Amino acid sequence: MKIRILLIMVTLLMISTSCNKVLDVQSSRVVGETNMWNKVADATTGLDGVFGLARAALNDNCRHWIYGDLRAIQGMGGDFRSVNRLDLRAVTTNQLKATYPLVDALSNWTKFYAVINAANIFLERAPNILKTDATYLPSDLKLDVANVRAIRAFIYFYMVRIWGDVPLIITSHDGQFDNKPRESQKNVLTFVESELLAVIPNVPIVYNSTPLQPEQPRAGVLFYNIYQEWEPVKKAAAYAVLAHVYAWEGKYADAAICAKWVINNMYLSSIMGKEQLVFSPIDAVRQMFRGESGNNQYQILLGFSHNGVNGESTTNGALEELTLAAPYITSKALPAIYMPKDTVLSIFNEANDTRFYLNPLLNQPASDRYFGAFDRTYPIFTKVFILNANPPLNTTSGPGSDGSIATFSSSTVFSRPEDMELLLAEADAVLGNTTEAITYLNAARVNRGLLAYDATKNGTLIDAIFAERRKELMGEGQRWYDLIRYKKIKNNDPAFNTMINNGGIYWPIAQSVLSENPLLVQNPYWN
Repeated sequence: MKIRILLIMVTLLMISTSCNKVLDVQSSRVVGETNMWNKVADATTGLDGVFGLARAALNDNCRHWIYGDLRAIQGMGGDFRSVNRLDLRAVTTNQLKATYPLVDALSNWTKFYAVINAANIFLERAPNILKTDATYLPSDLKLDVANVRAIRAFIYFYMVRIWGDVPLIITSHDGQFDNKPRESQKNVLTFVESELLAVIPNVPIVYNSTPLQPEQPRAGVLFYNIYQEWEPVKKAAAYAVLAHVYAWEGKYADAAICAKWVINNMYLSSIMGKEQLVFSPIDAVRQMFRGESGNNQYQILLGFSHNGVNGESTTNGALEELTLAAPYITSKALPAIYMPKDTVLSIFNEANDTRFYLNPLLNQPASDRYFGAFDRTYPIFTKVFILNANPPLNTTSGPGSDGSIATFSSSTVFSRPEDMELLLAEADAVLGNTTEAITYLNAARVNRGLLAYDATKNGTLIDAIFAERRKELMGEGQRWYDLIRYKKIKNNDPAFNTMINNGGIYWPIAQSVLSENPLLVQNPYWN
């Protein structure tokens, strides 16, 4: 396994540096060598490259969480704070041109375009394998292409939410890209929509043990079922991304259709071959972050794992790097980020919430499912807690170890069933389908030990839905984007809505990127 991972990492380096002048990526043509793209193993390696680079892009410098959780600006609905790091504090105060290496790195989209480049190369070169390797069937290519197109579409949507207008590059030009200007996000999202709609018919609802071509062991679904380096794209994953795209655009009727499809058709194939619709009990949520295989697979619609069994644990790039500290990691006195106690208590203000609830008699949390060490100045966010420590964790009693040498292996989750359930409630509420919206909201609330929605206690329906999303998806990179949609719907926060209208919700483009491509212009808000 370690040899295989080493080969994959070498291939990732080759793919990510395979083009010359891809906006700001300087490299040489390596993937175009004649010994590549002529056998079935090359398709497998190419898929590894696309998925691996996507995971690396989201986890580099903890991007996914800094973009989505930390940037929810304090004073404007932000939850997490920096303890003592000025670069992280700059993000929470929207000082995104501050001269910190981290802030500059987060303004650079190079790693995302490495994914795009790898995907473009795969889509252009993989069909050649059909001519040179009879074991690679048209059905294999069809499924592989669908997976790559889905990831490419997802990455473009991800970039649009960060930078707004971005260059749209869908061909490799044999590794010789010309500089391109930024394309309007409307056009980019139109492309994303069309790609996902094209992918959906070509990916299955469930990857099971039945091959598309029984006489060929590599064929389609069987290959994807036994290959555990990454989780392939299912119909539910494509619909989940599409639902978010439509919600971002304010196309709530379309968002509702997509989210409802997921809710009505999200199945898992069990060991016994039976299918069942599943929503996560609260204790399964933490387990979900352990990876996307076995019994946890159903809980993630789209995500990227760091499977510790496969040697994919990391010392950096995971949320735990920012949130964990003593007493869970004794070598680290304070976390990099935390949530103030008054913020926690204002969010989790209902009795018997199984995620977090302060027992009024004992003045102690009922559990550490979301927060631990709550008696300390800086509570520890423990919802995402996949820690591999030396000495090993005491797994019989939950988190606990001296944590002298810690590595993390939590999955990076983009969407899961509860996300779709609450996004559907949001869409129905905006569309005026009040009864349906309350039904989905109540289903989510009851599953976490809460009473049914009561307008006198929980506020307007939209407020209650977004409050539930804030609690349920905390620490999953959703908060900033939820906040933008919420402010657009409510339209009652002049300062925030002015920031939306002026492009202040986007990141500036790194100066190094602008210098490499004279056709690019900075986001006007940051000039």
